[in-house]
Amino acid sequence: MLSNNFQKTQTSVMYLFRYHDKSHTRRHKVLWFAMVKMSGVRVCVQIKAEKNRCLISSIAKSTMTDSIYTGDDFEDKVKKQVEFYFSDSNLQTDKFLFKIYEANDGWVELKTILTFGRMRQYRPEERAIAALKTSDKLVLSANEDMIRRKDPLKDYNEIKNTRKKNSVHIEGFPTTLSQEDVEEWFNTKILPQLPEEKAVCSIRRVRARANKEFLGIVDVEFKTLADAEFFLGVSVSYADGIVPEAEASEKKDLLTKMSLLTFRQMRESGKRFGVNDVTKRRNSFKDNNRKKVRKTEEKENKDEKLEESAEEKAEDKAEEKVDEKKEEEKKEEEKKEEKKEEETTA
Repeated sequence: MLSNNFQKTQTSVMYLFRYHDKSHTRRHKVLWFAMVKMSGVRVCVQIKAEKNRCLISSIAKSTMTDSIYTGDDFEDKVKKQVEFYFSDSNLQTDKFLFKIYEANDGWVELKTILTFGRMRQYRPEERAIAALKTSDKLVLSANEDMIRRKDPLKDYNEIKNTRKKNSVHIEGFPTTLSQEDVEEWFNTKILPQLPEEKAVCSIRRVRARANKEFLGIVDVEFKTLADAEFFLGVSVSYADGIVPEAEASEKKDLLTKMSLLTFRQMRESGKRFGVNDVTKRRNSFKDNNRKKVRKTEEKENKDEKLEESAEEKAEDKAEEKVDEKKEEEKKEEEKKEEKKEEETTA
């Protein structure tokens, strides 16, 4: 039974599925989701059980408010997006999709693909499915409810090594850009000037973990090493794209870029994220201060030990003197007693 605010719409539950969340707690918890059809649109919602009722506790960010894409390139965008999901560059890094892919011999339900964030704008579903039929990289099942890659997936290590060599790390983009804005920038200002392939494998915006805001950082995987090296060898600004070398020295808004492999090596060695000459000197000053504090503490400890040992020696000497006095007094008393005995005998 659905909550009242959904009963007013034409709503029907299509199927349920569960997800094992192991990300935050040692004991994983099971989250239940429902695929709901609301006014002809499929929506993935999270549900919870409460007194024999299923209550919708949260809805994905894009539900019935999703804007339906109506551009002339509808079919091309659908094919490009789904081909990316199944590409060598993405498939093995997408844990959710790859788990389904492995469990079903490469087949994935189309209704699952159509609920992904960037696919919900492509409606009606029948038109999206018709577009996928024309793809030369994907295959649909006979009843058109499943989809898979046409070519077998390459070895993971081979894909990983290629991705490392062909990827470039770029910093300095405006933080207000969306994924579509970044892709449009590459499509219009960079790709037409590449020497070999006029396309890239993937464009990924780097976002903050806490609030998911774009940090102005983009990692791009080019299709060939030659294209990646060409891009690394030219000056680039967001406003102008590739800048001629004669004008590059006058530009102040050039994007910073380097090989993603180099960037990761620098990050692992600590040369990235604030460890520069200034901070090294600052840290060395701190180390020197710590050493000085340590030395003074050790000296004070030594002095205290010396004082304690001197006091102990003085106490020992005083005790020895007291003992010597007692012995002398004892001897004198013994002598006196001997004299008394001699006098009595005389």
